[in-house]
Amino acid sequence: MLILSLSLHHHPACGRGFYKSSSQDLQCSRCPAHSYNDREGSWRCDCEDGYYRALSDPASVACTRPPSAPQNMLYNINHTTVSLEWTPPADTGGRNDVTYRIICRRCTWEPEECFPCGSNVGYSPQQSGLTDTYVTITDLLAHANYTFEVEAVNGVSDLSRTQRLFAAVSIATSQAGKRFRLR
Repeated sequence: MLILSLSLHHHPACGRGFYKSSSQDLQCSRCPAHSYNDREGSWRCDCEDGYYRALSDPASVACTRPPSAPQNMLYNINHTTVSLEWTPPADTGGRNDVTYRIICRRCTWEPEECFPCGSNVGYSPQQSGLTDTYVTITDLLAHANYTFEVEAVNGVSDLSRTQRLFAAVSIATSQAGKRFRLR
């Protein structure tokens, strides 16, 4: 007759501010930056207010936030083509996956109302998912008013419910070959 003896090793539950992501983990880990837990025996830590964890982020990485707005926007108008340049945001939100997207609106003069530019406008290299800090926008209408917003986004931007942060410029396409620096 064979007797199986099972010895169960009981590991103590993790205390507050610590977690164990799986039962295989022998030791408790401290909550990563900008996260916490208020319970004992937690398997993960919750993000602080205003901080988020992307779906692809493991429990062991810090909670992060959306980036601040791009800085130092420059623009150059040449008839119906506008070139925009900017520098990266001062705060990347703690992530290294920052990209940029351009929102284009055409605005009427009086009263001022703005509408999305539509699909006839061209963006080079592209309108969203930009990794470089410049874009050329082509096929704009002549003698028209446009507003361009450049937004920096990262892996948690879509999880955030806070106000969008962007750099914006309003221009009129009647000026030929002029370069402007925004204050």
